[in-house]
Amino acid sequence: MILDAHGLRVALPRGWSGRVFAGPGGVATLHAGNFQLPLDDGEFGDASTAAMPEPAAFLALTEYQPGAGLTPGVGLYAPRRIPLPLEPTSFGTDRLQHPRRGQAGAQHFFTASGRPFCMYAVIAGPRRERRHQLLALDRVLRSLEIASRKGSRPGG
Repeated sequence: MILDAHGLRVALPRGWSGRVFAGPGGVATLHAGNFQLPLDDGEFGDASTAAMPEPAAFLALTEYQPGAGLTPGVGLYAPRRIPLPLEPTSFGTDRLQHPRRGQAGAQHFFTASGRPFCMYAVIAGPRRERRHQLLALDRVLRSLEIASRKGSRPGG
């Protein structure tokens, strides 16, 4: 399945569900998971991660509105990509928006096509199953394409 909206395009593997929606100010959010996602959820998937079976993987990619001290490509948003493959050591229980038993999370801030984003990923299940979840997330993230917005700096 291909999701293509709000300047985000991603290919989801068989058995995954996902959606792309616009939040306040027209900024984009992508949710994807290898389980059925709730339709009504916040930017970082609180309802989705609460409903995660084991084993499972969830991804939220949330765009931020530049301004008020947030400059694409600067500071926290200086990285120009998501480092792939995802490193198991970047996931931890202390990196979850809402700590839940059996889950580990990771966050990465970056700028792509002049647009600032936060990538938030959660994996659930026993440690021995996490490698498979990371590989699935890598596959989804490798397919991600981010288009520039009018008025944003190309490649910034």
